[in-house]
Amino acid sequence: MKKENLLMSFLLLAGLNLISAQIDNESNFYTPIAHANYNKDLVADYGVDNSFTTDDSGDLQNAIDDISANGGGILTISAGNYTFEEINLKSNVHLDISNAVTIRPTSRTDTKNYHMFSLGDNTNPIENISISSSSGNRFTVDLTHNNNPNLSIFKCVKVNNFLLANCNIEDTYTKFSVVTMGGDDFGGNYVIPTNGIVKDMNTNNAHYGYGMVQTQSAENILFKDLSGTGGATLRLETGYTGLNNLQGDNLPVGKTRVGGLDKIVARNISSTNGNCALMVSPHAVHNGTVDAEGITSVNSGFAVRIEGGFVSSKYDQTINLNEGTFEFVKVKNVTATYGDTAEVKSKHFKYYPTEISDPTAKSSYSDKIYIGPSIAPVLADANYSCTGNTQTVIVEEPVVGNGFLYQEDVIPSEFVSLNCASLSTDDFKKKE
Repeated sequence: MKKENLLMSFLLLAGLNLISAQIDNESNFYTPIAHANYNKDLVADYGVDNSFTTDDSGDLQNAIDDISANGGGILTISAGNYTFEEINLKSNVHLDISNAVTIRPTSRTDTKNYHMFSLGDNTNPIENISISSSSGNRFTVDLTHNNNPNLSIFKCVKVNNFLLANCNIEDTYTKFSVVTMGGDDFGGNYVIPTNGIVKDMNTNNAHYGYGMVQTQSAENILFKDLSGTGGATLRLETGYTGLNNLQGDNLPVGKTRVGGLDKIVARNISSTNGNCALMVSPHAVHNGTVDAEGITSVNSGFAVRIEGGFVSSKYDQTINLNEGTFEFVKVKNVTATYGDTAEVKSKHFKYYPTEISDPTAKSSYSDKIYIGPSIAPVLADANYSCTGNTQTVIVEEPVVGNGFLYQEDVIPSEFVSLNCASLSTDDFKKKE
């Protein structure tokens, strides 16, 4: 009997290890579609002039509509230069973009918010979408000639089963992140991006307040091999006022959230000369789970920022909102290299060790952004680190800080010494 129990314990442990090892398997997030048979070339079949002299948006939209109407397929965008804006993807249409392609946004005379590619925004929900390069190498999105900075490249809303990959973005501190994710009402339901992969992308010269990815609402998404210079590479931040105002007393009976984030997996996320590689911030939304591994920063404020929930004064103060949370956050394998010209805000000055003076230099594009020393590899200052007697924010070794002379690898010290099992009822009120 004891041998049987031992065997069962071994099998259970082996199963848990297997599950952990498979959590970032791409097949758990996106299923390639095999029935894409109506395949076309944007230049050869639709006569697009692949130079910057023309706006190719109308021709690209017509090609997408044609492929969609014929059951779906692959649209090849061959080598050349293109100008696109406000493109609406449709179900079962896949854009295969040559790594020898450079895309610029259309020149605009207004300052309205806009996007280059839309996945389910202001349309019915869509599914089975990909924008990538079959070569495995990156195409380029060039924003250095853009005359309206209020631009996102990939706007993901009511979309299921999607892949965004193989892209290099030359930014100029534009207002929005390269990839944005949020929800929208459809038929009385709040529909959000589900079952997707965002991988193999890099952005240069990102704005501090944005970066590569900004997620407001999404479920079962893998973020993999993402890098950025400037800003926060992966922002798991549910701060949009409209989203927060759907919480509290406005929640349907039995629901803990509308929209928000759940089943988020991040692998190999890096930041250079920015604020952080990974940011986790719930505001007033009660989110699900995050599993992150392989987080790296060079000359950035932090590698990882895990921040507490709060109710902003911008939100509806009459609907009994409370401080947001994540059900579970695990971060593992973090490496940060110290630098003297990281991007920080004054709210983080309190985390500097006494040996380092608060920075005074400002960034070239915003007087709210300071340029100064890196602060720490990991900031874990969440007010939801414990749920009951269980620790729900976990930072696992290895955590390596290179060149930090006065700072611990994980701050604040209260998190490092946290013992949820020993907390009293009063302590739970402080930590949950």
